[in-house]
Amino acid sequence: MSVSEVSADELLARFILVPNWVRADNTIKPDAFIPPRDLTLSVIRHIGLSQEEIWNAGNAVANQAARTSPPTLVGRADLTVSEVKGKGLNAVAFPLPEYPTHAHIIGWPPLKPDQKILAQKLAAVAEFSRVPDASG
Repeated sequence: MSVSEVSADELLARFILVPNWVRADNTIKPDAFIPPRDLTLSVIRHIGLSQEEIWNAGNAVANQAARTSPPTLVGRADLTVSEVKGKGLNAVAFPLPEYPTHAHIIGWPPLKPDQKILAQKLAAVAEFSRVPDASG
């Protein structure tokens, strides 16, 4: 399988850059999965990456998206491609020079209320991992 093909058993990571997207019980709020206006939600595929490389990519994304200083990477929400497809969406490879395992979740409906329903379903199956403590 080439890296351009996304298989159903792959894990995807959605980086969480907004602290209030995570509840106190470490579950993800649907806001973490609301797509942008172009309806292509960015994720990183785990394929071929170590945990350290995934977290490094998350830190780089946080640095690029920084609206505050210092940038905040809260954690990541992991889910499988099959979970994405089971909600009527799809994951497609969209490699970038700095992120060769970058992908998009696509197939979103045009209306915000319908997007919110799908975001709730993705958030319900996503597994949250907090950024590892650098001290230890």
